[in-house]
Order: sequence, then C-alpha cells, then structure tokens
Amino acid sequence: MPARLPARILIVEDTLQFVDLVRLALRHLNADIQHVEYASDALSAIERFQPDLVLLDIGLPDMDGWHLLEALREQPTLTDKEPLVLVMTAYADAANRLIGKLQRVDGYLTKPCTVQEIRSAVVSVLQLLDTANLSDPRA
Repeated sequence: MPARLPARILIVEDTLQFVDLVRLALRHLNADIQHVEYASDALSAIERFQPDLVLLDIGLPDMDGWHLLEALREQPTLTDKEPLVLVMTAYADAANRLIGKLQRVDGYLTKPCTVQEIRSAVVSVLQLLDTANLSDPRA
C-alpha cells in the first residue's frame, strides 16, 4: 500500500555526513525526518515517532543493524504498525544480502550511493508516485 505524504522517516546512521546526504536526497518529498546515531536509541525513537520507513545502517557503533532489526521485529507494541525497512550499508557481500532477505527488509542500498539512488530507493520502498522530479539531479 502506498505511503501518504508527508511520510515519517527515521534514519539510524552514525555517519553524520551520510545523514546530510540522505536529508538532501529526500528534501523534495517533504518527509518528516528524524535521526538517531545509535541502535540503543532507535527502538524508543521508533515507538515514539512511529515512522513509515526506517533507513537502517548495519555498521552501528553499539549494535549491528541486524540485531536491531531482530529486536524491532520482536517489539509487541509494533506488531500492527511495523515500519518498512531500507538497509543502507557498505556491506554489499552476498552473506549480508541474504541476511537482508531472511530478515524481510524492504530494500537494500549499498554505500557509497548517490542522492538519486537514495531518493529512488525511498520512493520505491514507500511506493510513492514520482512527484519529486526524480529525473532532475538538481532536484
């Protein structure tokens, strides 16, 4: 089912420069974006913010993203409204992609990536109409 705009997006990422790139990529979606750097903050942020989409880094400083995703899937308060998950990671190997499939992630984007790739992946996962002029790299 397509998401409604403005979508709520939580970025779980410890590299602040990459967070800035994601924010730049999504600015024309007028999404409500929040960010946490640590997995330990992510579950409470998800419960409080109730995002439509979580952009999840796997290489977090306090817990890997796969363990965070397992914990998210076990949250009893989220069973009715579990957010979509787009993994954004430098781990492009087959083993991590397989874990992503087994964990039922909704998208997998390998870093480094461009503004256009981020925007396209988010639009695809959220099933949004192409209203953000995705073909224009200046957008």
